[in-house]
Amino acid sequence: MSAPVHVALEMDQSWRYAAPAAMARFCAGLKERRIEALRCGGCGRRYLPPRPVCGNCHLPLADWVPVADEGRLEAWTVVHVPILDPRTGRMREAPYGMGLVRLDGADTTLNHFLAQSDPARLAIGQRVRAVWREQLAGAIDDIRHFEVLA
Repeated sequence: MSAPVHVALEMDQSWRYAAPAAMARFCAGLKERRIEALRCGGCGRRYLPPRPVCGNCHLPLADWVPVADEGRLEAWTVVHVPILDPRTGRMREAPYGMGLVRLDGADTTLNHFLAQSDPARLAIGQRVRAVWREQLAGAIDDIRHFEVLA
């Protein structure tokens, strides 16, 4: 294994995001520990996070389907730059794992935190499971992170 390459750079990590109706329903489901995707009536693709229009067929999406809170790790990285959590106002200490998780029943991936930040313990294709907060608020961080299953 080669040594990590360190690149010094400055990044602006600010953005604005308006949650459409699909995200409002998705977040309401999270408050009940329920994860749902939107399925295209044309091609059958199941989108998570949900979006209003199919990226393949360009048809409006309206068919909600349940997905599991377990799935596979499709990609991952370990971040070594602390970030300010906009929901809590606290810094997320580095390093921390981030992953693209394809939940069982979905065709797209969800970008989320991982419990693991040791690169030697992460691999594409690993099974992962959502770890839920005790106090649910109807927000994406109701899922604290995903943990690797043994």
